[in-house]
Amino acid sequence: VLEDARAHGYCVYTHADWAHAYVSADGEHAYESACAFGAAPEELRGGTLYRIGPGLFEREKEYAHMLDGDGLALRFRFSSDGASVAFTSRFVRTREFAEEDAAGKVLYRGTFGTMREGGMLNNAFDLHTKNLANTNIVRWGGRVLALYEAGQPVEVDAETLATKGVDDLGGRLEPGQYFTLGLPEPIGSTIERSAGLGGRAFTAHPHIDSNTGYLVGWGWKSRITAKAVEISLWEWDEDWREMGRRDYVMEGCEAAPHDFGVTEKWYVMIQNRLGIDPLPFLVGAKGAGECLISQPQEPLLVHLIPRSTQTPNVAKPVEPVIAEGPRESFEIHVALAHDGPPLSRGETTSEDLENWVTVYTAGWDKLSPGVFLGEWGSSDPWPFPVPTELSPDFNNIPRTLLWMYEINAVTGEVKRQPAPGCEDLCIDHPHVSPLFEGKRACRYVYASLSNEVRVSGPPLGYVRIDLKTGELQKWYASNRSFCEEPVIVPKANGANEDDAWLIGLIADHSRENPAGISRVVVLDCADIAAGPVCSIPLRNRIPHGLHGMFVGRE
Repeated sequence: VLEDARAHGYCVYTHADWAHAYVSADGEHAYESACAFGAAPEELRGGTLYRIGPGLFEREKEYAHMLDGDGLALRFRFSSDGASVAFTSRFVRTREFAEEDAAGKVLYRGTFGTMREGGMLNNAFDLHTKNLANTNIVRWGGRVLALYEAGQPVEVDAETLATKGVDDLGGRLEPGQYFTLGLPEPIGSTIERSAGLGGRAFTAHPHIDSNTGYLVGWGWKSRITAKAVEISLWEWDEDWREMGRRDYVMEGCEAAPHDFGVTEKWYVMIQNRLGIDPLPFLVGAKGAGECLISQPQEPLLVHLIPRSTQTPNVAKPVEPVIAEGPRESFEIHVALAHDGPPLSRGETTSEDLENWVTVYTAGWDKLSPGVFLGEWGSSDPWPFPVPTELSPDFNNIPRTLLWMYEINAVTGEVKRQPAPGCEDLCIDHPHVSPLFEGKRACRYVYASLSNEVRVSGPPLGYVRIDLKTGELQKWYASNRSFCEEPVIVPKANGANEDDAWLIGLIADHSRENPAGISRVVVLDCADIAAGPVCSIPLRNRIPHGLHGMFVGRE
């Protein structure tokens, strides 16, 4: 059955293959690999694909959670003739990584439960968690930054990926752990600084707004006792000149959002309802992430925050809007946000264009009560050997859908339903063409695709979703191949939105390679169903990664 293409779309796979997703990388690499068939399209030649994800999962013993894995940065430089890529992989050698590497053991606590040896006595009241630098990698204004939402950016060399050090974004990110206890002034901040607290972390999901060409990102810190998150949003041009800033406090929020959206008028923050019980973290019993408690009985909140920069001919809102959404909801990634009703609503009025905001998100079908992400660390015993227990068991994980939110900025009404054509799908990591980020005219969303039978499962292919008609274009790699986030690259002088390329990284398993081997594929966004126009095999399997971006030749 695993070899039968007729099973595509039915969530047919084996955990014996998927279990290799979070096995540590077999070292760092630098080599050239030739195309197995086809050639890289013209728009990719001379350009660079950057990717990143967790890549090391043990020191003396296995880490507690795959999201505690140390960041592994990847660089794929396409040759000028499109016949090969030069591949480089390097661990992001933060100060904590370097110290642990020298010691050969865990010295710092991880966000999701990895601890030093010695139990609670050896971890209690140490509030410093390791900057894993494992979630996203962005190249902007001549700098390449490895990002982790519970830490500060780490700059790496654009060519070699050698680590340069922490980047505080021109002093905008204060040093220290990203929370404050709200101690009384004038001595409160002094005490917190001496304890290594009161710092500001940076989002792992900045966005490049196609309306202005600016990089938009935000720093944050948690006010633990006040149950609020303090946010500063910045916009930069390609020379890192600050073009705008907006400060905002999310009251009643105990956990910062993972992602956000940018329209011509608004920053869109979706507040998932999570509480935090800090005591187990303080006494060294749990990681900070393990102390998050799901609150499905509370309505999700949508924050519309006026942008600090002005788009020509667009009226700028003055006050923020907070609107209540559905209960039992949890949103992860934002594919697209724009002003006005959804494209599927057809022709619209100027009033509706002014009053409504639309957001497309990848989110769970249901948020259950209890410890947040508890399902990701739970699994029944398998009746066959597995290389690690860290790879999530999809039998215990909610399905991820592409949701469509409609928010009325005047009345506060929020409507949510699956995006057109997505009722049966399980997807993740949705993206749009960079030329259409933040625009209502955007018609297509591209995502990794698991199945079409309304169950949770690993990503086995790619899908193009038509937001106007619900039409789907699907391609499955195989029942034994796992597909990472798509990266979309517009074609030069393309006349249509889908004149673009999709770059994917896939791990293939087979009888010959049961542990898997990775390859880079390129698909034509106008004909996803046709499959790759180019495939470049690598020499090793790369641990299942998270995010990345493409930078064209300079």
